Parts: sequence; C-alpha cells; structure tokens
Amino acid sequence: MSYAIARLHQRVFAGITERVAPYGLTALQFTTLSVLSRHGAPLSTSQLARRAFMTPQSMSEVIHALERKGLIKRNPHPNHRRTLPATLTAEGRRVLTACDAAVSEFEDAMLDEFSEADRATFRDMIKAAARNLGGGFPE
Repeated sequence: MSYAIARLHQRVFAGITERVAPYGLTALQFTTLSVLSRHGAPLSTSQLARRAFMTPQSMSEVIHALERKGLIKRNPHPNHRRTLPATLTAEGRRVLTACDAAVSEFEDAMLDEFSEADRATFRDMIKAAARNLGGGFPE
C-alpha cells in the first residue's frame, strides 16, 4: 500500500510540475498560490509553510520567487512590522486560474475510469488516511 501511494505521489507531483511549468511556476509555487487563494486573507511565511507542508526556509525561497514574478505582494502587518503577510496580485490570480484549469485536466485524466461516486469515495478515503496520520483535513 505504501509503495503504491508513494508511486502515486511521485506521478502527481511530476504531473503538476509539468502542467504549471508553462506558466513559469514550480509545483511548490503553485501550491503556495493555491493556499493563498483558498485562505483569502494575507498569510505570513510561517503560516504558508505550515499549510503547504514546507519548512519556513523553503517557503521563504518560494515567497521571494513569487514576489519577483509579481504574483504576490507583501505588506507589513499593522501590529507586527517585521511580519510581511502575502496576498495574491491580480496577475497571481490570473496565473493561478490558468494553472488550476491545467491541473484539473490532469486530475480528470488520473481519475478517468472512476465514476463520480468512486471519485468522491477516493477523495474521502485519501483525506481520512491523511487525517489519521496527523496530516490535516479537518472533518
């Protein structure tokens, strides 16, 4: 089971990397934009790192790259001047929308032979397994 999951992770990561590369992103940069979009409010580097399952040091590199590309902006927190929460720019939202469409096509191909009910069950089972191991996905 673990081997099959590892193989799936490897293929999913490679597939996402392939789909977002034409937009100038890495899979980790895409994940960071997705987290910012889903959260809706500005997030600090440490908050983003926790939500994207990365170290703060790695997230810092991702943040700087996204900022250089004009996909996010950071402004000082009103109460903590050293904290620079990130938000998506209009360009960041545009690129994320295009990447989401490409990744959605990839996911559809991955689940091609699954019925809608099987897709929902598969998604629920993956989330439950991650939750059982302390990997998030509150019920």
